[in-house]
Amino acid sequence: MNTTSEGNETKRLLVLLDHSERALRTLEYLASVRPFQAASIVLHHVYSELPEYYWDMAVGTNNTSALEEVRTIWKEKMDETFRFMQDAKSFLVSSGFQSSQVEVQTHKWQSGIARDILEESARGYDAVVLRRRGGSRLQEIILGSVSNKLLSKLKNTPIILAGTRQHTRKVLIAMDESSSAASAVNFTGRQLGGYDYSIELFHVIRGIDTLNPHDPGYIPPELFENVHESIESRFDSVRETLLAAGIPKKRISGKIVTGAGSRAEAIVAEARAGGFGTIVMGRQGVSRVEDFFMGRVCNKVIHMGREFTIWIV
Repeated sequence: MNTTSEGNETKRLLVLLDHSERALRTLEYLASVRPFQAASIVLHHVYSELPEYYWDMAVGTNNTSALEEVRTIWKEKMDETFRFMQDAKSFLVSSGFQSSQVEVQTHKWQSGIARDILEESARGYDAVVLRRRGGSRLQEIILGSVSNKLLSKLKNTPIILAGTRQHTRKVLIAMDESSSAASAVNFTGRQLGGYDYSIELFHVIRGIDTLNPHDPGYIPPELFENVHESIESRFDSVRETLLAAGIPKKRISGKIVTGAGSRAEAIVAEARAGGFGTIVMGRQGVSRVEDFFMGRVCNKVIHMGREFTIWIV
């Protein structure tokens, strides 16, 4: 694990870039988050060879000039990729990062984009940073698939999906009573502690009167007060965790919403109404049924709140 001279743990972020306008906005997001400027940044790009049919067509013609043209196309593509990655590093350095903090990795596609990224992510990162989509239709398909695979496979490494909304120092943590939510709180504290951020703990209790009693999320009215008190107690415990991480008490708030028809809609609505820039969510719920349900909530928030940056822990 990397450490600073004072012995504090140094954050290490794996930042996935394609050659697109969206990738530039990912860099702008990194530059806007002051705590990340103390992190070690690895800019990572997976590239593939030119499609085989380029070479097949050239060889089939037995034409030396055709082969040379293919080689030229390949070289230009690689030169453009390498320039883009160096420009990405230069942007971060001009935004306040030290050159020694930023490493550039260009990686030839081996087993597949997602598998190659998973292999790299296992080398000790605090989080993987990416965007939902690429810049072209093909990139949208590939990166969309990569995002989904990473969400399901990166079980021990947080994912940061950079959004389009301007970064603010207001963070919404979607809470339940699961260990995954506790991990989300701990991660948030580690990343933002000591900086001037406001954090709201947010819990949603779905509609009680109209909810089907056979639904796993149903809460009998007579148990409602117990559930409410349990969440308040959970908030108290979480506040202590955030305080210990360096978040000022006056900047920690809690809110419980009841009667919501959709947890995901309530979370996104609260983020919009409150001017939050980041939503933090745990991957899993408190039980196997809840894991499935919360997985759906997480996916819905990702798609409904596309403008937000979402941390999935």
